[in-house]
Amino acid sequence: MPKLHLFYPENDLALALDVERYTAPSAAVRLRRAGATLPLWYGDAGDKVLTQGVDARWLGRLRDNLGIDVHLFDGVCRGLTAAPWGWSKASRRYFSDVGFSVDNLPDDATLAKIRSLSHRRTAAYVADKLAESLPFAVAPAALECTDEAQVRAFVMSHPEGTVLKLPWSSSGRGLVATDSSLIDAQMPMVRGMLRRQASVMAEPRYNKISDFAMLFTLEAGRCRFDGYSVFRTEQLGSYAGNELASQEALAAGLYALCPQVQLDAVRDALCAIIEEVAGDAYEGPLGVDMMLVDNPGYLLVPVVEINFRMTMGHLCRIFYSRYVAAGAEGTFSVLPKVSEGRFDADVFNGRIRGGSIDLAQPGSDFSFLAEF
Repeated sequence: MPKLHLFYPENDLALALDVERYTAPSAAVRLRRAGATLPLWYGDAGDKVLTQGVDARWLGRLRDNLGIDVHLFDGVCRGLTAAPWGWSKASRRYFSDVGFSVDNLPDDATLAKIRSLSHRRTAAYVADKLAESLPFAVAPAALECTDEAQVRAFVMSHPEGTVLKLPWSSSGRGLVATDSSLIDAQMPMVRGMLRRQASVMAEPRYNKISDFAMLFTLEAGRCRFDGYSVFRTEQLGSYAGNELASQEALAAGLYALCPQVQLDAVRDALCAIIEEVAGDAYEGPLGVDMMLVDNPGYLLVPVVEINFRMTMGHLCRIFYSRYVAAGAEGTFSVLPKVSEGRFDADVFNGRIRGGSIDLAQPGSDFSFLAEF
């Protein structure tokens, strides 16, 4: 059945409050408006996009040059399946407001399960289960701390430094770097984190070599591996962009840093564990963020977080496979507006061979820039 897509990047923040009418920070609202047309790039033929308007000339150029066959929502919900960037009470409200029947949307019990899966303790549980099943050492799971004493004890026992994370947050938000010399001054901040979300996740600070993710899709209780995402972060994990290359090239780059046998073992074990953990509570794309690190005893941090939603990694994988010429390599970046619907890509037979293209339409506050 065709899908109606909604780009809703603030979904992780909406999950934390668990309300229908969530008011996002202004920056998140501007990002959502700028990226409203991103589903044009990852939706399937015949799907539709929930957006408040698209530059017709820009869209026509995309159709003519790249053959995009995703359409704009025309107000008719019949025959469509709701497909937000991520599920929450707030994202569900968008679909009910445009006419979807409650019978065709997740009920409160289902959303509660998805919200629970999205808590970072799920990632810690999966990391523990994964470590038990592997024949080689990996980084330990994050520790959930529910009071100040637990936080202080963890920080003091990790002289290399610690990162504290809110259970529901993403893209570097809700993260605090600390160590034994800073924790006293930062304790008021920690108290605020505990007050807002009842716990924090604590993990050591790593000597990071590379950020990447394994991409999966859950469907009818079965977990399918879709490929790799190699991405860039700033500061404490704030998303900056992705590498654009074939799956073969991305995998080869990772295998040069980490033995393929280890990554394959993690991939296979994760599929089984995710099926067990998620059951039938969630269907759709998900990503497991990972790190390669330079730490004594292990190379791989296999479960940094799990995003039970669409991700930029999935977007970049689909964009590359559909619209980029074989062998071309480049970068995808999310930036404050740097172009007005830039389209100076070299396109041949519907495939981009070089140049650059902004996946956001003209007039947006952010650019989603692919450069080759």
